[in-house]
Amino acid sequence: MLDIWVCQGECQELGKPLRELNRRGVKKVQLFITDDLPGIENAIKMVYPASEWQLCVLHTVRNSLNKVRAKDRGLFAEDLKRIYRAETEERVKEGILRLRERWGKIYPKVVKKWEDKAYALLTFLRYPREIRQFIYTTNQVERLAKEIKRRIKVIEVFPDEGSVERLLYLILKELSERLNSRKLRGFNEIELGNYHAFPGKIFTQ
Repeated sequence: MLDIWVCQGECQELGKPLRELNRRGVKKVQLFITDDLPGIENAIKMVYPASEWQLCVLHTVRNSLNKVRAKDRGLFAEDLKRIYRAETEERVKEGILRLRERWGKIYPKVVKKWEDKAYALLTFLRYPREIRQFIYTTNQVERLAKEIKRRIKVIEVFPDEGSVERLLYLILKELSERLNSRKLRGFNEIELGNYHAFPGKIFTQ
């Protein structure tokens, strides 16, 4: 945990915390894993232009299926799996083509999202298979947020923003120390900085 920003709803100016981290010495980030927050991609490009970006697959799948009729969800979900569980670039392209042909006229906006954002949704495929489960989703962060909500819901009113920040800091310090003692399977076996399953930027915007 490098920083905490208190915002009303989702932060509108996402470049500000990134610029602050850069100013404090975080000069290189290999990979950002985020939800599709408004402006997040441009913010990353402005501050860390060499970084890769992984858009959370599970949240995108969930949001896509919420826009699909109940009777179609099973088949639609299977077609999405053909894309994000592909092992090669060719399989990815086949999956997107299949999605367009089967569902493009019925759910054009949902299909367009996958076509337009494939380059960000499938960044994890460029990394070793052993660690992909930790890359393609923000679930680790979601679990952290859930624990924070559980702990602060007993407090009805905070006197000021500073009191919110102090409590968040104490909670996150404790959780961070606990998480730092865990070992994630797969990372010990690879040199992350020198490895890409697919060389180069194969999924382009």
